[in-house]
Amino acid sequence: MKKQITAVIASVLALSLAACAGGNTATEQTTAAPADTQAAEQTTEAPAEETTAAEETTAPVVAEPIPESALVHLDFESADGLSAVKQVEDKGTLTGANFGLAPSDHPVLIAEGQGAVGNALYLDGKYGVDFDMKEVSDDSYTFSFWFNADRVATFGPVVQIGRNIGMSNADATVTWLNITKSTWGTNDADIFPVAWNRNSSIGTEVSADGVWPWIYAMDDTEHGKREWCLLTIVADGNRYVADDGMERVGTKFYLNGELKWEANGENMYYQGLSPEIITGDGIEGHIGINYWDTIYKGFVDELYIFDEALTDGQVKTLFEMGNPPAEPVAPEYEGGEEEAPVTEAAPLEAAPVAEGALDVLGTPDRVLGFWSDTTDGFELADGATLKMKLNNYSDGVNNWDNFVLAFTNTAVTTDKVASADNYEGYAEYAVLRADAFGWGDASYNATFENSWDDWAEWLKLMTSASVDITMTRNGGEVTVDYTFTGADGTAMTEKAVVTSTMTADSPVYVHVTGEAAYIELLSVE
Repeated sequence: MKKQITAVIASVLALSLAACAGGNTATEQTTAAPADTQAAEQTTEAPAEETTAAEETTAPVVAEPIPESALVHLDFESADGLSAVKQVEDKGTLTGANFGLAPSDHPVLIAEGQGAVGNALYLDGKYGVDFDMKEVSDDSYTFSFWFNADRVATFGPVVQIGRNIGMSNADATVTWLNITKSTWGTNDADIFPVAWNRNSSIGTEVSADGVWPWIYAMDDTEHGKREWCLLTIVADGNRYVADDGMERVGTKFYLNGELKWEANGENMYYQGLSPEIITGDGIEGHIGINYWDTIYKGFVDELYIFDEALTDGQVKTLFEMGNPPAEPVAPEYEGGEEEAPVTEAAPLEAAPVAEGALDVLGTPDRVLGFWSDTTDGFELADGATLKMKLNNYSDGVNNWDNFVLAFTNTAVTTDKVASADNYEGYAEYAVLRADAFGWGDASYNATFENSWDDWAEWLKLMTSASVDITMTRNGGEVTVDYTFTGADGTAMTEKAVVTSTMTADSPVYVHVTGEAAYIELLSVE
């Protein structure tokens, strides 16, 4: 899955907001006077009747009635309409999944009197729940629920909804909204909840894989871990083009009824919601479970989906309707499947160090910041072939925690990070991750073929792999053939064919970078 946006986020994170239970809204944070200015105003010697207010104040949000009917409302007072499901090895016709989902004998657990309003759903990490998710008519909607997490793993869902969620892009239009945890905060801070979403067809003029935006509270904090928290996401239906050239829908992100961050045409970055992610036929609804990741463990209550954008006052009402216990008690249940293991990879031993390497990226403990280091750029002339050999030691956590090839118009050097700030006129024709994913300029397009079906096995192999790469250029097209050979001799192959704005006359250079890995460049010829 994708994480190419991490390097951009540092510039966004100057806005630090209060924790889940309180604090200023995003609007208040940007309009309030600095503390020293406020202090000066408070200590002025002018008589009160002669003082003019210099501060701008934000009117308090007033609770407003919510719509009388919701598209979906699950109050979890009983298990009616809920289906227990489990992850199974049989993926059926799913072409983009690690697991299939099948009915489970595990009972749907209802925690009596432990919810934000009355009872709550409790997931013990051994099952998930499917519900009847109805189609939203357009990009104006509201999605809201209470949660109290005992455990949520990276990318593991609290709630996930969408179309063709377990399919590959080649076989269907894939859309989803996943409320999850990630490590995309400042300096890789854990952040939760994150509204990660995608549409595999929107934005294909910029990226062949569609859009993968996300939005969170912008405070580098985990909310709702063993405490009740209300998440509300409002899509206002207004589309705009973000900094990456892809369309978004104006989005507001609330915690406990307070606005924490807003993505719109004036505040773009990479945050927000993809268009059309829960419109159309065949919308799925899953609580605590999906086709790839660790099952959620904890409480969920009062799940609402409205086919309209609620106001700040209506969101406040959703919060004020709740009165959850500070320490909810989980219902007891002894049977059922064994609890799903957490999929976080165990730490690996330090990678061996090869003698005579042309260059190394990162350190043997597999620590390498995204785009933080690079090899020299090597020319790939029109009609020429370039061969590279390298060792790749991934941390084994994510598919993208490996080497990356970047095709640029500039011969970068090891002493400077590859960017327009360091090289005048620097531009990237294409960037290819080892895990069959990439991005590039306005005309970028790429197709990938690989020899494996099990991405978990590929990721395991890449924790200690020798890699042979052959790159051949024909005008504006580059073909890249990879052979990945694991420590046990297992070999896997991949092929990428890339086009972009480059022509036969364009200078093209390729350099190696990466993330969360240790990379040794052994030879280039």
